[in-house]
Amino acid sequence: MKLKKITLLLILTFICTISAYCESLSIMHWNIANAFDTIEEPKKNDTVLSPEEYNDKMSLTAGIIKKHMTDIVTLCEVENINVLQDLATRCGYEYFYLIEGNDPRGIDVAIMSVYEMTYKSNKDMPTPYPGNPRYKFSRDCVTGQFQTPEGKNFCIVTTHLKSSFRDDGKSEMKRDAQVKGMLNVIENIYNTEKTEPYLIVTGDLNATRYSSPLQILEKAGLKILNYKEKQDDFYTYIYKKEKQDLDYIIVNQKLDKAMKRPKLQAIHDKMVSDVSDHYPIILKFDL
Repeated sequence: MKLKKITLLLILTFICTISAYCESLSIMHWNIANAFDTIEEPKKNDTVLSPEEYNDKMSLTAGIIKKHMTDIVTLCEVENINVLQDLATRCGYEYFYLIEGNDPRGIDVAIMSVYEMTYKSNKDMPTPYPGNPRYKFSRDCVTGQFQTPEGKNFCIVTTHLKSSFRDDGKSEMKRDAQVKGMLNVIENIYNTEKTEPYLIVTGDLNATRYSSPLQILEKAGLKILNYKEKQDDFYTYIYKKEKQDLDYIIVNQKLDKAMKRPKLQAIHDKMVSDVSDHYPIILKFDL
């Protein structure tokens, strides 16, 4: 009996020692759909919410984010920095980042984080396609770089690509162009860093599984984590009763090989539907 207790103690000591050298990270991505404020801006084709509508939107959104409380949250369709600051305060995030992008409605991509980041916009980067050499990201493709307490370098890339709404027959061509722009953003990061960072790409790509934009990312060597889950169980959008992925979490090969016990989750709570037509997705892992 005494030997068993000693053995158990040694096992627990070993587990605690391993855990001490193990870092965990979690990230949520969510298109929170039309997170507008109560102020009309003449230069934007924005929606103006009543104070009650705005408070309900923020309260419900914050409630879902707080329930899962990841280290980092990447967001789509946030109108401005004031809306983001309100949401970050409600959720308890110290750091939050948003730079106004190119969308005529004023919906932007954003990041909330427990880590202080070096945040950069790439909204002016050309993403040309045949017939339009000056085409750019529909909203933006932003980067957030940070270092963990153990000194591991990470880079978050998040974007919101061209929608198929009011399709002019060139939507996928435009998304392909923007995806190539994303790869240029990533290449620029690699060229400026001494060592390759751990890379996490998130976003509403407005593209279904195995479509042309996703094939471009795969051919570049990126790992699309959504593909590790069955479509019936893991989806971020429902169109005409068909389960789809429009939102993705993607990593580089370095992180894919380094992740221990990765867990990918799509949140299909009923409350989510009161906020957005997109479902949030979460990645948790140890390093």
